[in-house]
Amino acid sequence: MEYPITITGRHIEITEPIRNYVTEKIGRACKRLDKITSAHVTVTVEKYRHIVEVDIQSHGATLHAKEETHDMYSSIDQVLDKIEIQAKRLKEKVKDHKHPPGAEGSAAPEEEVAPLRPRVFVAETFAPKPLSVDEAVEDLQGRPEMFLVFHNSRNGQVNVLYKRGDGNFGLVQPPA
Repeated sequence: MEYPITITGRHIEITEPIRNYVTEKIGRACKRLDKITSAHVTVTVEKYRHIVEVDIQSHGATLHAKEETHDMYSSIDQVLDKIEIQAKRLKEKVKDHKHPPGAEGSAAPEEEVAPLRPRVFVAETFAPKPLSVDEAVEDLQGRPEMFLVFHNSRNGQVNVLYKRGDGNFGLVQPPA
């Protein structure tokens, strides 16, 4: 392997069989990844608890997993299963970043591709109720929503009342 693997033992001596088992399993779990800069495995024994913690640096990201069982080899297997899932996700993320969907050579290299615009989704449609600002505040206080669209009964215009971070409310209204 081209990257350094550090295996640390806490309350346990790292024997050659444990070292070989961890190295083989990490190699299998990370075969999808390239650009691994380091791998650190911490093996801890506390009474009947066998804890294995793994940190792997790859593509500027850190893969981390921790597993605890009553058997050291089982802990190693389970933690590296988690790392393998993370490695697969990271590989897909890196691949998608390098080759965005629809970029399979459809445009000539000198052509500029228009950036994707955000899409608008209609969450719900409704008829705003006529309320005074005080009634709207009372209504919004009893709801989990962060804003309320209503017809201001005083001026007949559509207004938006929203909850502010400081516990107060903000009112958005068109110019008079």
